[in-house]
Amino acid sequence: MPGWLGFYAHEEDVHLLHQRLDEDPEIAFILQEGPGRWRAAEHINELQGKTMLWHVPGGPLPLLGCGAGEPDTLIENPFAGWRERRAGLDPSMPYFGPSWPSTLLLQLYTPGWRGLETDLMPLSGLSFFGHPSESGAPSTAHGWWRRIRGWMRRHAVFITRSGPLEGPHADVWAMPAALRAIQAGLERNDFPLT
Repeated sequence: MPGWLGFYAHEEDVHLLHQRLDEDPEIAFILQEGPGRWRAAEHINELQGKTMLWHVPGGPLPLLGCGAGEPDTLIENPFAGWRERRAGLDPSMPYFGPSWPSTLLLQLYTPGWRGLETDLMPLSGLSFFGHPSESGAPSTAHGWWRRIRGWMRRHAVFITRSGPLEGPHADVWAMPAALRAIQAGLERNDFPLT
């Protein structure tokens, strides 16, 4: 059940989503403490941009070895911090391998954020790359993924990325303030930022 939850958000919506995640006892945010250094935190001040989420009950985080001579281990206490031994392609995000079941990537952008165009609604998204556990049973993160999708259904409207808002090709969500801005004429970006 890995997937992507695409959505449009405006500044007011960021506060709504931030509150939802910040109050969730199952979620921790992974913060960069310096080049290749990371720390999990229960709360975060700013949610925009790229943020790695850890579904804590979904299991521990791996510390990947540098190569064949160094085995992968588990991070003993992510809240105390750790130094990465093997980085991914994006130095702004921790790397746990291609599909660690307890991590999600939030990419949250609003018009005008850090130099983005003010007359264009950027497409945000939450990506879940999790896979079932070795036993074949789904990880607890899959249950959380279903709950966050349900939360989005209750707080947003399913729309298309271009053309008429409603229709058979709706594939992303518009949170309340974003929907009002789009209905008032703000153009939508069709693709997520990278």
